[in-house]
Amino acid sequence: MEAHVKAFMSGDPVCIDPDASVLEAFERMWERGIRHLPVCDLARRVVGVLALEDMRASLPFPISLRRPLEPGERQAAREWRVGEIMSHAPETLGPENSLAEAAERMAEHRIGCLPIVDEQGCLAGLLSETDVLWALATSLGLRKGEERRGRAGDLAALVSELERERERIRARLAGRQEAERTLEQSDRELPLDEAEHGTNLTEIRSSRTLDELAIRRLAALDHALDRAAQGVLGICERCGGPIPVARLRALPGATACVACARAD
Repeated sequence: MEAHVKAFMSGDPVCIDPDASVLEAFERMWERGIRHLPVCDLARRVVGVLALEDMRASLPFPISLRRPLEPGERQAAREWRVGEIMSHAPETLGPENSLAEAAERMAEHRIGCLPIVDEQGCLAGLLSETDVLWALATSLGLRKGEERRGRAGDLAALVSELERERERIRARLAGRQEAERTLEQSDRELPLDEAEHGTNLTEIRSSRTLDELAIRRLAALDHALDRAAQGVLGICERCGGPIPVARLRALPGATACVACARAD
């Protein structure tokens, strides 16, 4: 049986607006541990793709998901727009296209991901190199454990992923809060001119905004892990049906499936 893209793509992927700052794009990649962002307009039509490699080629300092940006680097990244460095009019495929066609397209154009779009060109999913490799491993019988193919295995893997994300966010949040305290102390104790004072205030406000987002994400992760401990993670509280793993990955605190959520 021929494998289709929809069986291996990541559903409901995070995307970004072309007018957003590169700093915002990096933060999204950092928080989620991803290397590609589909770029969409207001109608969620795909207009580009931003890759970590695009940032590395454009910004005058090293970019890595292994370390946060320094204050000066954050300021530089904030001055760039996503639309200035993204790949425009990217290659796309539909969910019903074959996985073989997707792999051939990615190899031919030497790209690390393919946005998956519906008939209107709106983002429906994302197929990455990793997804293609998993598909190859599955076809060759190399995946460890048959349970990885079932929903129970997928949920178990998701719980491990969410636990790791929670620890990463906690560590980064603690680091940002320490940096905020240092900036506040220097603002109080050092003789700064108006421009330097304004820069410090901007950095503090930006950091606190990220803190708020991180705290909300932590609350969602804690809620998801609590539900996992109770054995109800991935079960819709309204209809009792399954919540897709992709939805739980993007919205760990989700307690309703897409259909029930849309019925609100």
